[in-house]
Amino acid sequence: MTRDTSLTAFGDGGDDDEEPAATSAASASDGDTDGPDPVRPTSRWSASPRPCADCGTRTQRAWTDDGRLLCADCKEW
Repeated sequence: MTRDTSLTAFGDGGDDDEEPAATSAASASDGDTDGPDPVRPTSRWSASPRPCADCGTRTQRAWTDDGRLLCADCKEW
């Protein structure tokens, strides 16, 4: 291959008569809800210590539990 090779030279090998596959945006608008769950953080770090939602201990690293930020001692593992 030469340096000036077009991207069309790397096609998928399918027929030109085939319709393109549905994009994820199109399938999402069709009511498809089988996608992955949204990403949620499991911990939070802060330069200034923040209080634990249960015991009030100030900590730089807090762990999430049902939307609350807890210290390592209060987090149910």
